[in-house]
Amino acid sequence: MSLRQPFPHFRRNFCSSSILKARRSTKTTTQPIPHETFRGEETDLEAGIFHFNVERSSFRDNVLPRRLRQTSNVKSLILGSNLFNFAAADWDELPTKLQTALRHVIRLPTLERLAILNYKNLPASLLSGASFSKLSIHSAKFLKSRPHERKNTPSDIVTRLKAFDFSLTPLSSIRALVRDRISTDSLAIDFSCLHSLSVGLWEADEVATFKEVMKVLPNLKFLDCSGEVSSSLAACQSLKTLVLLFQIVDELQDPLFGLPDVLSEMSGDNVLEELLINAHVQDHNSCRTDAIWGRLDDVLSRSAFHALRRVSVKIIIWLDDICFSNKELEELQLGARHRYALKEELEKIGGSQFTWLSNARNVKFDLSVRVITSAQSDFDPEIRRYLQSDVLCNMYSQ
Repeated sequence: MSLRQPFPHFRRNFCSSSILKARRSTKTTTQPIPHETFRGEETDLEAGIFHFNVERSSFRDNVLPRRLRQTSNVKSLILGSNLFNFAAADWDELPTKLQTALRHVIRLPTLERLAILNYKNLPASLLSGASFSKLSIHSAKFLKSRPHERKNTPSDIVTRLKAFDFSLTPLSSIRALVRDRISTDSLAIDFSCLHSLSVGLWEADEVATFKEVMKVLPNLKFLDCSGEVSSSLAACQSLKTLVLLFQIVDELQDPLFGLPDVLSEMSGDNVLEELLINAHVQDHNSCRTDAIWGRLDDVLSRSAFHALRRVSVKIIIWLDDICFSNKELEELQLGARHRYALKEELEKIGGSQFTWLSNARNVKFDLSVRVITSAQSDFDPEIRRYLQSDVLCNMYSQ
């Protein structure tokens, strides 16, 4: 299971851009799309879901812009790139008519969600003057808008985000999004109403982008964060739900990544209600079971988290389930015994390290430890539901 899934909240299906593909249905569609475009099974225009990839043929398809401009009633749009060798689509290289058509779809009054994957040289004003409130970007590079691009932006419509999900996005791109203006008194995108944020903090650059975004989120309520724990969290006093995903690579590592220290700084004037932690132990390493876990219990018991009502600690131990020889089978069986022994040790920390949480009257505390194989995560419905709860919850439902 990849911990860096780019768009966990969108169906990851993409269609050819030269032909708009739609799921066949017995119902009569109201979309003004030519019948020859209804091929494939990725796009469901009746449900308002449209997945669009730029391909090489897109640059030569003179009919494509007209087809795009005929789309209507789109609620969820994903823009991706299907160029050779996973190359990013260059917005500046797209034909002008295709740019105009894509801008038309982005600014449809029905659009609620937008995801952009693997693009570069996108003007920040492309996202302004739109009605969508939920945005995901992955491997997307934005630039400060040029004067002629600002002129093509409606001034009477403001893009106000409520949910934002980003990964593998340069700091310069984030700055362009949060700082770009279409006029002296109007930002390209309004982040002041954003209440849900999902971000991965695996590299130093990603931590920097997170800090930049946090500067413009005065009303953040829900944060889903994977990777490191940023000290910027301490300044977020409006946060009600904090969801964390840690990847534990060896037994020398702090399994909580310094979270107790950040929470200690955050305590006092806060409204935190839920703290949900997932710790993934890799299949070839181990995890500490000593008193370091108790630091979380200690800081919550001593600090002022008056609104706290739920704390969940979910530890998942990954077990390799692939073998090709008798020797590998023996190693797998040995690894399995080690994993289940680790599971038993980790289960004991509930009573030994979380004494305050285990007895707190006003806080619901859950500690669960499970050994899961890759095959189970792919095919077992119960396991999939377990993995998707809490940490991989739908931030767009907030």
